[in-house]
Amino acid sequence: MTTTLWIVIVLHCCGVTVRCINLAFENFEQTFGEDSMLCDARVRKFNRTTSVLNGTFHIFHDTSKDVQYQLDMYYSRLGNQQYNLLPMKIPSAGICDFVNNLYSVYPEMTELFINFPPRYQCPIRARQMFVLDREFPSEIWPMVMRKVGLWKLDIRGVLGSEPHLGFSFTLRASND
Repeated sequence: MTTTLWIVIVLHCCGVTVRCINLAFENFEQTFGEDSMLCDARVRKFNRTTSVLNGTFHIFHDTSKDVQYQLDMYYSRLGNQQYNLLPMKIPSAGICDFVNNLYSVYPEMTELFINFPPRYQCPIRARQMFVLDREFPSEIWPMVMRKVGLWKLDIRGVLGSEPHLGFSFTLRASND
């Protein structure tokens, strides 16, 4: 009986430690589209243990549903930037639908920004959005994807069949 109890306790503790994964910003870069939006943001060390995103996102033109945004996710188990594309099928969406979905499903992401577009505004008006030393909200990361390593999210905006905007950010998942 005591052996069974110990096994249950050990399995419970292992399950708890798997859930305690911390995600931190590792890198952010804009890869395309500086004429429509300039991402003047960078990841920096806030203190010895915390990485934060800091900067300004300049949207130069009003944006409507014409630009379709796509997300590809990559995972590097060893954290050595040898990424594998995850076979996730996330549908592309217009910017208005994308912003409304963020408000519905991930309101923590909208709280990262100052002057983020209001919910149900379409077209999105030209503006400057600010991120001031904000950590990645680890609690929004899905439980099934809480694995130690590097995660890269590549976001592309496509207008018709032409690339319009692109940026990516990398997250480091650790057991800290």
